[in-house]
Amino acid sequence: MKLFDSHTHYYDQKFAEKYPGGAAGAIADSFAAGICGFLCAGTNPDTTKAAVALAETYENAYASAGLHPEDTATYSKAQLPEVLCKIERWLDHPKVAAIGEIGLDYYWDPDRSVQKEAFDMQLSIAEAKHLPVIVHDRDAHGDTMDILRAHKNVIGVLHSYSGSAEMAREYVRMGWYISFGGPLTYKNAEKVRAACAAVPPDRLLIETDCPYLPPVPHRGEINTSALMIYTLEAMAACKNLFPQVLAAQTIENACRLFSIHLL
Repeated sequence: MKLFDSHTHYYDQKFAEKYPGGAAGAIADSFAAGICGFLCAGTNPDTTKAAVALAETYENAYASAGLHPEDTATYSKAQLPEVLCKIERWLDHPKVAAIGEIGLDYYWDPDRSVQKEAFDMQLSIAEAKHLPVIVHDRDAHGDTMDILRAHKNVIGVLHSYSGSAEMAREYVRMGWYISFGGPLTYKNAEKVRAACAAVPPDRLLIETDCPYLPPVPHRGEINTSALMIYTLEAMAACKNLFPQVLAAQTIENACRLFSIHLL
């Protein structure tokens, strides 16, 4: 089965340190397993550059450019325009398909006011550039929803979704997509599975967030796109659909959202 991994971080140092052959080995193993492509998400100016380099290297690979909420801890509000200017330079690259990974993270809780400012500014850039966004929302569901509602002309995907089924339905009504990864397979993830069940098939994406969040039965290992089959099986069970049908649907959804064409 072919699958498109809608959220990866193949530039992460964990691949070089712990995976045989590093990121190149992980990507080769994933393509050998049937993965047809992937999107590598930037989190700051440096990782955005690295994500674009990977997208240039591989066929059917794409990148996104953004400032992750955790990475805002490095900057003050006064520094944000200069930092975002560096990221914005990548947005006209033919292999950059979205702005992201952006959003809010109250788990680690860097300065919330800076997070919100960076999130709002990047959503405004997305609106001006007519690009979709990839949103990170951890323990910040209410504020994330409020900020996205204030940018009615922006759509995108809530990546590695952890909110409620009710909120997922509201996002779908707003025109958004919802993506699920390895946590869908975890024993105590009934809330995540309920949210997945609530999302129409034509609004679902599938991802790894690799090297993080590996699915059962590979928890504790380095995650790669090759392991996404376990998430697909869990997603198919939630939706009562054949995995092959859902695999094709998630590829179609990713191509539609990101305006990409897989060869």
